[in-house]
Amino acid sequence: MLTIKANLRIRQKKSATRRLRKQNKCPAIIYRKDNEKSLSIILNQNDISHPDSVVQLYKNNLIMLFIENKEPIIVKVQEIQYHPFKLKPIHIDFIRI
Repeated sequence: MLTIKANLRIRQKKSATRRLRKQNKCPAIIYRKDNEKSLSIILNQNDISHPDSVVQLYKNNLIMLFIENKEPIIVKVQEIQYHPFKLKPIHIDFIRI
């Protein structure tokens, strides 16, 4: 199981997202199956761009997210959006298991 560290994302405007990407971070969201609120997070680009983690993301394996001040969450990748020509992830959608 792949493990990734994440931080909570507070600001969700377009300008804040651009700043995150310039800082080598990737915004993401965790959707939940119940009627609970979704959770916005920030991932480090180096953690998800490593060749081993890219393979794990595509295999539909479970991923353990360690979010600051919260219990670890087990998720599965729903969708990954890539930059058109840099081929790096710009946004990831997760589903909580």
